Amino acid sequence: MAYNRLQTMRDNIEAIRVALRLGVEKRPPNADEREVLGRYAGFGGLKCILQDANELADAAKWSKSDIELFAPTVELRRLIHDYSKDDREFAAYMDSLKSSVLTAFYTPEPIVDALASSLRERGVKIKRFLEPSAGQGAFIDSFLKNENYPGAETLAFEKDLLTGKILSALHPSISTEIEGFERIDSDFEGYFDVAASNIPFGDFAVADPRYSTSKEIAYRQSTKAIHNYFFLKALDSVHEGGIVAFITSQGVMNAASPFVRMELMRRSDLVGAFRLPNNTFSDNAGTDTGSDLIILQKHTGKKAMSADEEFFIQSIVDRDTKAPTNKYFAAYPQNIICTEAKIGTDPYGKPAMIYKHEGGIYGIARDLRDALEDSLRLRLNLELYNNHGIKPPTPDPVKPTPAPKSKAAKVAETPLMTQYREMKKRHPDAILMFRVGDFYEMMGEDAVKASEILKITLTRRRNGKAGSIELAGFPHHALDTYLPKLVRAGQRVAICEQLEDPKQKQKEEYKPTEIITPSPTVEPKPAHASVEPPTPEVKPQQQEIETDGGPDYTDNPDPRLFAYNLFGELEPLEKPKRQPRQPKTEEDKPKPTAKIQISDEQVKKFRPLSEKELEFYGSLNWEDNPPINGFYETMMSIAHRQMAEMEAERQAAEATKKEIITENGTVIEKTEGYFIPQPRGAKAAKPAPIERDMSPRKFSEDIQYFHQNGSMVVDKGQVGFLSEVRKNGATFTPLPIKPEQEKRAMLYITLSETYQQLYHYEAETHEASAELRQHLNDYYNEFVEKYGNLNEKQNAKFILMDANGRDALALERGENGHFVKADIFDHPVAFAVDEVTSVDTPMEALSASLNKYGEVNLEYMGSLVDMEQDAMIDSLAGHIFYNPLVANYEIADRFIAGNVVQKAEEVRAWIDREEERIKDFPGYDGVEPFIDLSKESLKALEEATPRRITFDELDFNFGERWIPTGIYSAYMSNLYGTEVKIVYAPSMDEYSVEAQHKNMKIWEEYCVRGHYRTYDGMNLLKHALHNTVPEIKKCIGQDENGHDIKVPDAEAIQLANSKIDEIRNGFTDWLEAQSPEFKEQLVDMYNRKFNCFVRPHYDGSHQTFPDLNMKMLSDRYGINSIYSSQKDCIWMLKQNGGGICDFEVGCGKTLIMCIAAHEMKRLGLAHKPMIIGLKANVADIAMTYQAAYPNARILFADAKSFEAKNRVNFFNQIKNNDYDCVIMSHDQFGKIPQSPEIQQEILQAELDSVEENLEVVKQQGKDVSRGMLKGLIKRKENLTAKLETLQYQMEQNKDSIVDFRQMGIDHIFVDESHQFKNLMFNTRHDRVAGLGNSEGSQRALNLLYAIRTIQERNGKDLGATFLSGTTISNSLTELYLLFKYLRPKELERQDVRCFDAWAAIFAKKTTDYEFNVTNNIVAKERFRYFIKVPELAAFYNEITDYKTAEDVGVDRPAKNEILHNIPPTPQQEEFIQKLMEFAKSGDATILGREPLSETEEKAKMLIATDYARKMALDMRMISPAYEDDPNNKASHCAKMIAEYYHKYDAQRGTQFVFSDLGTFKPGEWNVYSEIKRKLIEDYSIPAHEIRFIQECKTERSRKAVIQAMNDGDVRVLFGSTSMLGTGVNAQKRAVCIHHLDTPWRPSDLTQRDGRAIRAGNEIAKLYADNKVDVIIYAVEKSLDSYKFNLLHCKATFIAQLKSGALGARTIDEGSMDEKNGMNFSEYMAILSGNTDLLDKAKLEKRIAALESERKSFNKGRGDSEFKLQTITHDIANNEAAIERMKADWERYDKVVQRDNEGNPINNLTIDTCNLSDEKNMGIHLQGLAQRTDTHGLYQRIGEVYGFPISIISERVLADGVEKVQNRFVVEGNYKYKYNNGQLAMADTHAACMNFVNALEKIPGIIAQYEERTAKLKADVPILEGIMAKTWGKENELKQLKSELAALDRKIAAELAPKHDEKDGEEVKPDTQQQQPGNVIEPPPSSQSQSTDDKKSMVAEPKEIYRPPIVPNRTSFRPFGT
Repeated sequence: MAYNRLQTMRDNIEAIRVALRLGVEKRPPNADEREVLGRYAGFGGLKCILQDANELADAAKWSKSDIELFAPTVELRRLIHDYSKDDREFAAYMDSLKSSVLTAFYTPEPIVDALASSLRERGVKIKRFLEPSAGQGAFIDSFLKNENYPGAETLAFEKDLLTGKILSALHPSISTEIEGFERIDSDFEGYFDVAASNIPFGDFAVADPRYSTSKEIAYRQSTKAIHNYFFLKALDSVHEGGIVAFITSQGVMNAASPFVRMELMRRSDLVGAFRLPNNTFSDNAGTDTGSDLIILQKHTGKKAMSADEEFFIQSIVDRDTKAPTNKYFAAYPQNIICTEAKIGTDPYGKPAMIYKHEGGIYGIARDLRDALEDSLRLRLNLELYNNHGIKPPTPDPVKPTPAPKSKAAKVAETPLMTQYREMKKRHPDAILMFRVGDFYEMMGEDAVKASEILKITLTRRRNGKAGSIELAGFPHHALDTYLPKLVRAGQRVAICEQLEDPKQKQKEEYKPTEIITPSPTVEPKPAHASVEPPTPEVKPQQQEIETDGGPDYTDNPDPRLFAYNLFGELEPLEKPKRQPRQPKTEEDKPKPTAKIQISDEQVKKFRPLSEKELEFYGSLNWEDNPPINGFYETMMSIAHRQMAEMEAERQAAEATKKEIITENGTVIEKTEGYFIPQPRGAKAAKPAPIERDMSPRKFSEDIQYFHQNGSMVVDKGQVGFLSEVRKNGATFTPLPIKPEQEKRAMLYITLSETYQQLYHYEAETHEASAELRQHLNDYYNEFVEKYGNLNEKQNAKFILMDANGRDALALERGENGHFVKADIFDHPVAFAVDEVTSVDTPMEALSASLNKYGEVNLEYMGSLVDMEQDAMIDSLAGHIFYNPLVANYEIADRFIAGNVVQKAEEVRAWIDREEERIKDFPGYDGVEPFIDLSKESLKALEEATPRRITFDELDFNFGERWIPTGIYSAYMSNLYGTEVKIVYAPSMDEYSVEAQHKNMKIWEEYCVRGHYRTYDGMNLLKHALHNTVPEIKKCIGQDENGHDIKVPDAEAIQLANSKIDEIRNGFTDWLEAQSPEFKEQLVDMYNRKFNCFVRPHYDGSHQTFPDLNMKMLSDRYGINSIYSSQKDCIWMLKQNGGGICDFEVGCGKTLIMCIAAHEMKRLGLAHKPMIIGLKANVADIAMTYQAAYPNARILFADAKSFEAKNRVNFFNQIKNNDYDCVIMSHDQFGKIPQSPEIQQEILQAELDSVEENLEVVKQQGKDVSRGMLKGLIKRKENLTAKLETLQYQMEQNKDSIVDFRQMGIDHIFVDESHQFKNLMFNTRHDRVAGLGNSEGSQRALNLLYAIRTIQERNGKDLGATFLSGTTISNSLTELYLLFKYLRPKELERQDVRCFDAWAAIFAKKTTDYEFNVTNNIVAKERFRYFIKVPELAAFYNEITDYKTAEDVGVDRPAKNEILHNIPPTPQQEEFIQKLMEFAKSGDATILGREPLSETEEKAKMLIATDYARKMALDMRMISPAYEDDPNNKASHCAKMIAEYYHKYDAQRGTQFVFSDLGTFKPGEWNVYSEIKRKLIEDYSIPAHEIRFIQECKTERSRKAVIQAMNDGDVRVLFGSTSMLGTGVNAQKRAVCIHHLDTPWRPSDLTQRDGRAIRAGNEIAKLYADNKVDVIIYAVEKSLDSYKFNLLHCKATFIAQLKSGALGARTIDEGSMDEKNGMNFSEYMAILSGNTDLLDKAKLEKRIAALESERKSFNKGRGDSEFKLQTITHDIANNEAAIERMKADWERYDKVVQRDNEGNPINNLTIDTCNLSDEKNMGIHLQGLAQRTDTHGLYQRIGEVYGFPISIISERVLADGVEKVQNRFVVEGNYKYKYNNGQLAMADTHAACMNFVNALEKIPGIIAQYEERTAKLKADVPILEGIMAKTWGKENELKQLKSELAALDRKIAAELAPKHDEKDGEEVKPDTQQQQPGNVIEPPPSSQSQSTDDKKSMVAEPKEIYRPPIVPNRTSFRPFGT
């Protein structure tokens, strides 16, 4: 059945409908639904879905042939849209479907069944099946039917989202992955039995890093072509012996590149390849395309390839038809499944064979099954499959059974076998090698013997209908390898060269057969048989495709066939020549007879041959290089005759001139050259051929720096490639190439290596090498003379085979259609060589001197300018100053710049020292003139010194890195009342703190106790130094696993923050209390470090710009002169070597960039500058440069330059040529490889820093958090891994590609530099809002690498110029990133090594605490305030030239801002209430969407802010269910556009409309299209005059629209900030700008306005009072106005910072950003529409935070009060105990008796015995200790000196057994024990002395109590001080509450109903509005609201009044009035 597109489309739509419905209902399909799903056929033949089908108007764009599919396509889009969750999912579905159009051609079921059944019948059992491109599952259905392989495990991949759903529904039991095959888990490698599929085809790249970085070229290439990738990936996925059966395009086997096929054959056995006819997919997919079925069996341990596999690798091209094919199908035509073959074209219009099968799909399947049966039977190794390769099969020797000699057998055999058997009869005792094509083959018993001896694969070949026969073979070029092995094994070998196709022979004639017989002693030499007569010429016959019989082999194939040789060139297929083993004598040689005779008359009529033709055809001869066919023989004859005539003429001329005698036509004179022609009849002795070793071997030469894997080299006279390149050696693999090719290759290699040596030498030494350059020119000239230009097609192909080939090709560049030499042939390009010899003015001489010597060299300057030295110095007065510190003059811009304070002090010291030295010896050494000069210089320095900042003006941050840690230690020691040591580790930007003696201030006053951890004063001190807050957690319960549920403890965090603030804020107060000397010293340190920078006044008026072509600039751009501001900026850039050009839009940055780059080049200040700009601008930059300097050599990178195939060549062009400037886009610059050395250096520095940090951390011990230590270790591991990867890449890619460092770029001009602001930085402030992404972007990192490369080369800062009108786009934190790019050394001098160190000096972090909707306190941190702003601005301005349009005097229109207020529509009013409810509750279903996810919960306010923005723009942005409203923003905007359109209709005035929301998207509703519709329908504006910038898909279309705007053909242009805000110069007729929304950053607003407010706006200047109206549309009760005001404030202070016009030293940035949205309180207040409510919300937030802080303070004071009570009680108890113990001691001391040494005498008496001797008493006491049990009561046993002694028994557990343990005490006022009351059981004396010893301890106990009491008493004043403290913000809280009460009253009054009065009488209200008896109550006061925290957030008056009716009209007022 023919393919029906409409029916297929309908079937697909129904299948998709069912699949989507099943997904929603979450159920499997029923039988009917399965049938519907099964009819899904994909969209491979339905390209209609690629077209627009959004509305009826789109039908006009469709062709007539597709129009029937328009309605179904619309239905399809609507169906998918209805089932999509959101627009993003819909877009994903459609994109996925569109991508599948190119690859989704589903295989007919009979074809798949033929494959599956054939494998099954051969015994293949499948347990694990892989389908990598499953579609709807045809292969799964056929292979895994339940009756075939029950329970088989299946994994299927399908990339298309909708097809994947259908596949999952049809096959619920299998594992389905809806993603690309490249995402398969690595665990599945070697897992599957069979992989079968119809795989996608095309040059689609596959993202598989493992393959793309593989050493194997096949794997790398496979990632660029998806079909190749599937084969290799599938082989990885099947086990050893596993089967891969893929249907794929013919391109796999026909492709010219053999590498992938070689890799396939290396890792697998070829089971079979089958070419399917072009009508295979006609009925099923509507496409006639050729395809192949390829079956492989994984076999990684194979030893050699079979003949079939060798054929499979080779692709060939028919000479006549130019149609590509594969040699395998030439050998096996029966594997081409067809009944008809003809020449045609492929889908790309290239020649191709078209195969058809008249039997249809079932006939194709039948023939395919037959072909499969033969191939599987012969080549499928079931043992390998079943054993998974564990036991590789060894075939048993096959004993061939002689075929019966019958006529039937002879008839059934193929002609080839008939010919073979006849030759075998002649040599029955020899192994017969039969030459078949490029192989020597052996059959039958010979094949069995040879396979055993040679260890080659034994297979079988079909022999017509006679069955099959054993076959073994090897490539012809391996003959010299295998032949000796057979001979050594004792075999006699016969070699037969088959010359003719047996089917075309008229009589049997054979090439002589060589017989090689083994010798018993030496290796045999071949003996030759008799010579047969030559075969007569046979006329070619038409070939027919046979359906039976064997392959058609021939030794002399069809001369029309071509193959690719190793040089990538097409060559005729010919018989490769085997190296003869023994030269024949002249008599033995056969004398070939020319088959074609050329008469002299014919030769004379033929045209003279060219030199190349003569050289090629003249090299042919009958002896060793015979012609391959009649054409070559004819050309050989003509060439020889013409060469002989030329030689005769030359000899005659030489003889006449030199009188040199000739003999027999041969000149008796030595001739040099590759070819010496000889007369035809001359006989030359043929040199004996030399056998060459073609096996891989060790490279004998030294490895050079440019050698790498794939380098083409010469080794011992042979050309080959290097592999396994290492420092100490490499493997050399020779190339089997012809002599002429070898000569060309050798000359090329010499040329290439000479170039590498020359460039490397000059780059390293910066010295020119004339000798190497001469060699390079000589070799190049010789190569071009012999073989043509390097880049000519025949040369480029083989040169690109060399790994360094692209470098060599870049030695030529194209100019005017011809190739010319690169600059390196003439002069060095790795460094500057131009020498300035003369200039016109002293100023230019000064610039040249700075370039050459880096200083003012008067002698050199005098040689450049014709002027006396004194006169020159006088003329440079004010420009140069004498600097005694360097004993030379310095330029003013350098001398009076930088740290002038330190410089002035050093100059003053020098003057004083010299004056003191010569005081008594005036005029002694002539130093007086220099002293006078130095005084003038000192005066200039002092005059330039900035005003000194006083202590009172400074605002100090606790933790600034420049302040010595000793000051912090002194402050903290004073605050804590104990010595505190603070140490700073610069490498890790980390403070460590230590206190040897902690006290109550540390333990109590500055301590916060969390649930899990206590943060004492030392922990909080560290946080205070780092300006961070601890993350304190608390437990709110346990989860199901019993683990604590931890959440932030907001109250503890706030308490910690208040204590940290107390530490930080107290530092300033402490500094205030210090001595004046101390403060003066501190101020002096600050001024010397920060307030010392001077920005010189750069006056560039003297510059003349010699090469500048003002005429062309005037003609093309209307530029008649250079602004003085531009000259000043250029001079600054020239003097500083870079900087920042901060010019507003339209002030001429482009021309500054071009002139500065050219001037740097002209003066030698830069050798090779580069300009990078936006893609939209870069072409204009290049045109401006070319107009300004028409003769300049500019390299401009267009789109083609950076295509993958051209990119490397372009990089080499930069490297090898000396351009004046290189210009490219930002995106192109990002593709330049950066120097791996620089990357390694930066990463290594960071790693070193981390290792130092680890050491510091380990020294800190337990004070370091585990998280910090873990983080450092992880960071170290990551950096180490990066470094190892980089090192590996450096070794692997050594010199493989040109990187940025090698290009020689030494200055970069970065236009629109704010695009690179997203640079990475490290910070510990990860919770601070508004900092941006600290990870940064790769684009910015690449720029940093490039600039560091230049800075490293120059040894100083800058090295780049940033140009932008918005260098600071949003926040002052971006300043740090600018400094990180351009001023790394200066930052290091200021002790700023990271962002945190910079922020500690110039920023103040604020932490706002506010209640959220759940009554929890949320901390909001941000760097809101910036301090020391003047010094920050001075640091910025030192390298910056900032100019506004007013400063420059640009003739541009003024901006007239208009805030267009729009009342909310009823729909918006309703939605505002929903938004407020959502913000309160977090219930997203209120908004008509799904509940918030866990991730979205964290960004709830950002979501709310986003909804509010969309709501203000148009309600249909929320949901398409909303309807249009005549009063919405779109309607207002359309009305205003129409007004301006008609107002300026005569002048064709144009307008810009900006919106970043609702941008144009084809097929979707959007605001752009809606306004356009209104303009067309309501205001009759032509549609073609309204355009969207998003419609411009190419740069050409974009430029066309811009030109149409300037011409007035397009009147209204819509766009977003990113697409329309930059790079659009369409201002010529602009009269109005409309801002539908407000962007996030001030810079975006500036860029938008700059599209019309710029020079060249003619209509505004002439007809609009030189003004452009800028209308900001703001919906009331939305965020529009609030957001715009915030931007306005930010833009104001950024401009003030740049201009230095700030009046204050501190500025406030504001608090809303795009990452977090608004806070809850402000959001609710703004949506309420009452500005007083916003003030109320802010007051309530502040009051709530203060009350929470007071609560925390009171809690802390309560804890301290309890602590004080406890301590007081302990002191009283201790003092009482001390008194009692002193009484006991006094009593004891009075009665104790002591011996002469003062030791107490024992006075022990025991109540239970009358013993008196110590030994017996001791024994008795020991007995009491063992046997007594007092049951826990004290029991008296005796006394000592009147103190009773008691014993008490205690129960204890010992080894699990309860025991009684007795203790003894001496009782006084307290019970005293010695040795814890236990007696000495081994010593009776010690046992008796126990009690006296207990009494002797009383003084020690008293001392301990007294010490403890003293410590407690010391803590009492501290605690009393804490108790006496009052909360310092009580008054502030009272004031705020008072303000809140007043505001509440004001709001209540405003909300109260108004009564109109008329003539003094009260007007009665309408009865409908006010019913009698209703009482109007004021809203509750704040006190009454305090019971409900939620209500206290925002005023919520009861709706008991009717709001006044607002007239529905737009208020129109200028902003700010």
